[in-house]
Amino acid sequence: MTTNLTSTFTPTFLQKLLGRGYKWWYIATFFMRSAGSSLPGFIIQQSSDIIQILLIVYIWLLNGSNSQIITYLVIGRIYKALADTYFSETLGPEIISGEITKHLILPQSYFKLSFFREIGKRLSFNLPRAAIYLIVIAIYFKNIDWNHFTFISLGGLLIILPVTFVSTFFMEILVGSQAFFVNDKRTFQGLWKAYIGITGALSGVLIPLDKLPLYNEIIQFLPTSWLLHHPMQIYLGKYSPLETLYVFLGGITWCVVLYFLAKWVFKLGLKKNESVGL
Repeated sequence: MTTNLTSTFTPTFLQKLLGRGYKWWYIATFFMRSAGSSLPGFIIQQSSDIIQILLIVYIWLLNGSNSQIITYLVIGRIYKALADTYFSETLGPEIISGEITKHLILPQSYFKLSFFREIGKRLSFNLPRAAIYLIVIAIYFKNIDWNHFTFISLGGLLIILPVTFVSTFFMEILVGSQAFFVNDKRTFQGLWKAYIGITGALSGVLIPLDKLPLYNEIIQFLPTSWLLHHPMQIYLGKYSPLETLYVFLGGITWCVVLYFLAKWVFKLGLKKNESVGL
């Protein structure tokens, strides 16, 4: 008696729909599942962020800030939490340890592979991280301007959110690629912490950017302004439809510029560290 061990593969609806692109969906969902952490560990990890934003808002309230500034800081922090990616924290150590080679030998674009891997990880981390900021909203609920909480304002944030994520990702590659040149774990950690501090200050996490000197001349045009400041101006109704379009196009432009810059620096780093025969 013989048994037929062969079976006909039947693709799922999603596999049929996405075709060759299904592998990127699989990579994203795989890393989303594998990046999950326990609830207690997650809460401990995010407690410092919660304490920081509570103190920042409290200080602004002590100085008599209006509800729009409080809204900017609280809702803006939630937006940034949704769009954040800390890929440089992964890329740098992988370069220094040499672990990056196992990704480079794969028959796929390293940038594309890393991008979808990061999407999966961020879906696992960013959504709960943004949700936990509901604690801050509950505490400062009466100090937040809810007049702008509309489908239109939320729609504007959702449209520009992918732009913020993509530009952040390429900035992270730029920072992570510095590990090729410093080739030292402690030095890279110092560089990474400096980057986190600078992007925090130049995104609007600590202070609305239009309160800073040189805002009109320089700061508003930096890519870091798209991490929080410009999206919050859209949310608060500070920009006209035409200005909103300019912001969106400006964000797309930065995505393109940062992509080519990140690719160039990454290739320089590979060339600097390549060995004979590779």
